[in-house]
Amino acid sequence: VIPGWQTMSYFSDVSNVCWFMEPDFDQQVRRLHRTVGNAAVDGCHVLVGTGSTQLLMAALYALSPAGAVQPTSVVSTAPFYSWYPAVTDFLRSGLFRWAGDANSFVGDAYIELVCSPNNPDGAIRDALLGSGGAGKAVHDLAYYWPQYTPITRRADHDIMLFTMSKSTGHAGTRIGGGHW
Repeated sequence: VIPGWQTMSYFSDVSNVCWFMEPDFDQQVRRLHRTVGNAAVDGCHVLVGTGSTQLLMAALYALSPAGAVQPTSVVSTAPFYSWYPAVTDFLRSGLFRWAGDANSFVGDAYIELVCSPNNPDGAIRDALLGSGGAGKAVHDLAYYWPQYTPITRRADHDIMLFTMSKSTGHAGTRIGGGHW
């Protein structure tokens, strides 16, 4: 239990990239993933947001080059999570835009959203286009918990998104975790 008085400041750990996150919370997130065995957490940063949608938007923003002439294409292999197109284009950012199915994508710069197990079909997926060159993958692992699928390997990707609502079964919980 983290005492309430401990969170009375915007600064809990100024040496951390996520300076407002409680160090105890960071340690417990890492402990949970090590215990479950669903994600490699050593040597990465744990970020927290108000749900994984906020962290997805942060990843899209961070991965999109600021000086690009065209917005970076955001793709996912069909069938994909129905919220991806809407959330990608929600802010009408000039940095990135929804470009559809990764199977039919033709282009250079892209961000591939990889949902595994996939919503809506439950398939275990890897990046179709891969991370390399002008392309980056963001792995949405909201359902990569033992109550939804067998944990066959420890996910170890550059960017992994998790959400507490799926791990606990509380759909209204607005805590997302990202491992970068």
